[in-house]
Amino acid sequence: MTALLVAGRVGSAIAAEVGAMNVYEESDALNTLNINPVRYLVMPRLVAALIAVPALCIYVNVIGLVGGAIVAAVNPKIDVSLRLFRLNFQEIVKFSDVMDSLLKAVVFGVAVCITCCFVGLRTTGGPEEIGRAVTRAVVLSFMFIFVLNYLITRITM
Repeated sequence: MTALLVAGRVGSAIAAEVGAMNVYEESDALNTLNINPVRYLVMPRLVAALIAVPALCIYVNVIGLVGGAIVAAVNPKIDVSLRLFRLNFQEIVKFSDVMDSLLKAVVFGVAVCITCCFVGLRTTGGPEEIGRAVTRAVVLSFMFIFVLNYLITRITM
């Protein structure tokens, strides 16, 4: 779910920014200055995705865990103490589950970044095409996330 949110919010921004730079010939200006547009535009975003998406995944997991524990303790219909919640969590969730989620976060972050940058760099036309490119980038990112999730789950099982 975190990767889908990142694809929708960050991926659309990446595709729009890189697409606008390509449409308005700013990437051609980089070529004129003998600067590789892929290295200059894509690599910083890729490094940021490699760091930010796993960090965001850890943050979301911790918030979900704490929120679930609080709801389980406070809701009288559930009536599970924090101690029992923690013990069950330790028994059910393995370290490999956490590592699998971080692996998926890294793969999804890379997939979203590369997909959105690729679509942005292939954008031509005018402002209307930038909007279409953003939509195309987000939809492709969603598709890649679902396919990669299936593949990683099958491989790690």
